[in-house]
Amino acid sequence: MGSIINAIAGGVLSGALMWALLWLCVRAAALLRFKGAFVDYVLNASAEEPRSELRWVEADLQLLAAAGSAAAAAFGALLLFGGARFSGWLMWTLFGLACALFAAWVTFVVLKFIRWRAGRFAVRANAGIGASLARLAVNGHRVFHSVPLGGELLDHVVVGPKGAFAVTVVSRRTLKEATTARHNNRFVEFQDGIALADPIIVAERGARGLAELSGKILSHKIRVRPVVAVPGWEVGPAQSPAGDAVLVNEKNAMMLLRFSQPADHIFDEDVAKLQEQLHQMCRNPML
Repeated sequence: MGSIINAIAGGVLSGALMWALLWLCVRAAALLRFKGAFVDYVLNASAEEPRSELRWVEADLQLLAAAGSAAAAAFGALLLFGGARFSGWLMWTLFGLACALFAAWVTFVVLKFIRWRAGRFAVRANAGIGASLARLAVNGHRVFHSVPLGGELLDHVVVGPKGAFAVTVVSRRTLKEATTARHNNRFVEFQDGIALADPIIVAERGARGLAELSGKILSHKIRVRPVVAVPGWEVGPAQSPAGDAVLVNEKNAMMLLRFSQPADHIFDEDVAKLQEQLHQMCRNPML
């Protein structure tokens, strides 16, 4: 019995040490990445921020899997070749520590898996909206992704002759009995009973940030329309809409220009200046 308890404690502690060393290596590898070629031409891709978050979550899951494998291998080796090196209170103290580490390992695996599942959906949702918005290029508009504006990181920004749009994506899974979302006053209401105000606030803040940016680059501010995208949800009729916010999904995001009004239109020379500035802001330093 003493040999088994010692093997369990040694295996779990070996797994914890393996996780700590690998964690340091993975973080150090990210810091050692050097700037690559074509830095002026590599831009953020669609869903760049959710992709980055998903990569880190996947790396954490891989580290936890490696720690579990190391613990199992060390347990087997100690059981076959080791002996009961510890006994009495020290043995039970190490065994208790091993049990606590095992409980923490299980907890982190479950939490990271939940985050991975949500992150994977967020990536696909953002990528779907980005692909839909990319079809606006045929109308002379450009789409920029993961744009830092007004203290916010906007998911997508569209700029072209017919206007500018600041797009915020809400990544929520639909339920079988609840598939509709609608704009109600200052909230985005979902059929499952959830009402969110943050997406509209973020989109409006991003729109103000882009308008202020245009005022610095141009001789005047442009009008920017805030947009909230709810991929996977059907967009229902608005009830008491307030402000200029627009609600779209992945199916009708390419028809965003139908919300454009004459006051939203931008001169061609202003469009070129804004697009060039956004190009500079969306360069990806991580590749």
